[in-house]
Amino acid sequence: MLKQRLLRWSLPLLAMSALPAAVAQTVAIDPATTYQVIRGFGGHNGAGWIADLTPAQVDTAFGTGQGQIGLTIMRMRIDASSTAWATQLPTAKLAKAKGATLFATPWTPPPYMKTSNAIAHGSLIPSYYPDYATHLLGFADYMRTNGAQLYGISVQNEPDWDPDYEGCTWTSAQFIDFIKSQGPRFAGLKLMAPESLGMRKVLSDPILNDAGAAAQLSIVAGHLYGTTSSDYPLARAKGKEVWMTEHYTDSTSDANDWAKAMPVAIEVHRSMAANYSAYVWWYIRRFYGLITEDGNVSKRGWIMSQYAKFVRPGYVRIGATQNPYPDVYVTAYKGGDGKVVVVAVNNGTAQRRVDLTFGSGAPRTLQRYVTSAATNESYAGDYPVIAGGASADLEPSSISTFVSQPAVADLTGSVKIVQGGLTANRFTGQFSGAVSFTNTTGATLTASTLRLVLEGLTPGVTLDNKQGDVNGVPYIALPVNQLAPGATVTVTTTFGNPSKGAIAYTPKLQGITF
Repeated sequence: MLKQRLLRWSLPLLAMSALPAAVAQTVAIDPATTYQVIRGFGGHNGAGWIADLTPAQVDTAFGTGQGQIGLTIMRMRIDASSTAWATQLPTAKLAKAKGATLFATPWTPPPYMKTSNAIAHGSLIPSYYPDYATHLLGFADYMRTNGAQLYGISVQNEPDWDPDYEGCTWTSAQFIDFIKSQGPRFAGLKLMAPESLGMRKVLSDPILNDAGAAAQLSIVAGHLYGTTSSDYPLARAKGKEVWMTEHYTDSTSDANDWAKAMPVAIEVHRSMAANYSAYVWWYIRRFYGLITEDGNVSKRGWIMSQYAKFVRPGYVRIGATQNPYPDVYVTAYKGGDGKVVVVAVNNGTAQRRVDLTFGSGAPRTLQRYVTSAATNESYAGDYPVIAGGASADLEPSSISTFVSQPAVADLTGSVKIVQGGLTANRFTGQFSGAVSFTNTTGATLTASTLRLVLEGLTPGVTLDNKQGDVNGVPYIALPVNQLAPGATVTVTTTFGNPSKGAIAYTPKLQGITF
């Protein structure tokens, strides 16, 4: 069932060297200039078409420890038959428990709803629009009640591709009619469309330009087959996130072939530079995937990890010199945890020296991790930031991630903490509450970021509105970075709790300083 497609372009090999560069080029990093919010990096689970991921492979894909990729998004397929939905559940529950964002895509409506009356070809009959919405919502409800709450749901996979396997064609007009009439029923879920084969704006522009449809659409999703990442000003103007929800750069070679692996680094960079909020690979485990069939992380997986493990959901892309050299590509990010992350891809055959400079908010120290032909996300040392800058030599054919190391102060003893009661949402199954902090000292509490940390959260319960986690402990940044004497600030909490049992945790206040 795999697509057999020719990719329009390929990218040069990355290699590695230790020779010093003669002249340094400046990478100016500006935390005050912000772009898109990052929702994460992920992959598709192929349960039902190929063998499901094992629990150990879920840990490898979504864990953040040594030897793990750190993915934060999982895509899954909505089978045309509800009797097959249970196939998707085991891995979805495990990934959700690890904090992954789940979304689902249908390849075809049930055949009786289509003009072809078959899983292949045809289009959705308009009179079945309400029934199709019920079908999609049924999958979402099944996942929710079984501990795998979806974040978003797509209307159709590749409506501009008419294969001989599962598929269904859609026009822009059909999308508009369906989304306008049925969209209000998807409250609580991010509605995604059109997931076209090649991010075809000719298909999504009319949806965005229809006020009624645009009001119901949350995410413009698409794939990169036969095209490259590009900015989408119309989507941004309409307040819509853009997600790249499926691609593989090559399906004919081993994922550990370095020459075929490094184009992934360039494609992820281009997607981030194009203001995409998410990048989702095709199969997580495949011989050409992020994990190979033996369960080990591939070179492609290690490249993805250079982004996924360090640029966490809720981070924001910030200003940075994108091409200090013609063959070096840079993006930078900041998070509510107080960290700044810089990812630099050296796509050339020579070592390149870069001077990382910070116009404001310079961190104290940068830790560097490198993936190359010879290394896998290897720690490459600490780089002190002196007078707002640090210099580094980027080995040829490598990808480096620089992560700032802020100071963390426990401010719990300086505040009065009050936890409010929890309210259940019958539709989403989530529980909402609040935590307030009142400064009980005579001094203003100040930090680059103040954050609520939830220690000892009940097993099986997830903090669904977390902005990240530290060693598995979730946190939420406070809306202020100063708290005057006697002042109070409140933070809302949203929990996933499949067992519907008691939710317990110990709230703490931390101050993060660059």
